[in-house]
Amino acid sequence: MRLGILIGLLLATASFERDAYAETLSLERADGSRIVYHLAGPPRRGRAPILIMFQGSGCDSVARNDRIPWMAARLAPNHVVLTVEKYGVAAGADGESCVADYWRGNSLSQRVTDAAHVIAQLRQARWWNGQLVIFGGSEGGAVAAMLAPLIPETRAVIVWSSGIGLPIGTMIRSALPPQMQAEADRVFLDARANPAADRQWGGASYRWWADALDMVPARSLAQTRVPVLLVHGTRDQSAPIASARAARDLVVGAGKANFTFREYEGYDHFMIDAEGVDHRVEVLAAIATWLRHLPR
Repeated sequence: MRLGILIGLLLATASFERDAYAETLSLERADGSRIVYHLAGPPRRGRAPILIMFQGSGCDSVARNDRIPWMAARLAPNHVVLTVEKYGVAAGADGESCVADYWRGNSLSQRVTDAAHVIAQLRQARWWNGQLVIFGGSEGGAVAAMLAPLIPETRAVIVWSSGIGLPIGTMIRSALPPQMQAEADRVFLDARANPAADRQWGGASYRWWADALDMVPARSLAQTRVPVLLVHGTRDQSAPIASARAARDLVVGAGKANFTFREYEGYDHFMIDAEGVDHRVEVLAAIATWLRHLPR
């Protein structure tokens, strides 16, 4: 690295750390690979809660997802934001070409396990006050739901536009056009019989499909004692509203009282209405208000 660039980076880091901090860390998995995770947040002075945010599908680096810091600033500005890279994804990877390690190791179960290991590591951090808010959107919503009952520090769970109330295979099949549903049936059978990493369909390996097909992540939410908020648009074509309503019925039917379901009429997967108006800011503001009014 040229000296001028290095000095510039050092100055930028020093300036940033006066107001907030950001760092990329890693820890080792049992198989020798590394879990890469990122922290960014308020001043190091004092102690702060953590907001862990899970993005959706794909092999692009979470560090390149500009929506995460934008959303986090509106959701919980006084929290340290934690994000975890998927198996095989290097920090900064653009997602244009997924590497073999990603196909081999990425799955919903692996994402949950990795996050749990990172949180266990962070229990040693002096700056963490021991409170955690879990947020996940799309595929990340399934990860958030599954992680929630495993982490005793969890204060609240927020699931955004995620089809967690039906078996994931059933939910995804329902979102496909009719001509692709028969193909999905064949792929799902093949994946169950041979969950190979070198075979892919729909942007995921057969290993990912075999792991995810029968999961109903809302069952995990029903096991949590903390408040849960589920937000979903009725015009969502990636995760049909029926899957969110099924999650509501499952969680409420299990007797969970501190569960809130907000259904946004006419909004799609990204909280955009049929006329193209983006409603994310108002939805995030409503979530932030919900968080602020939770009991301490």
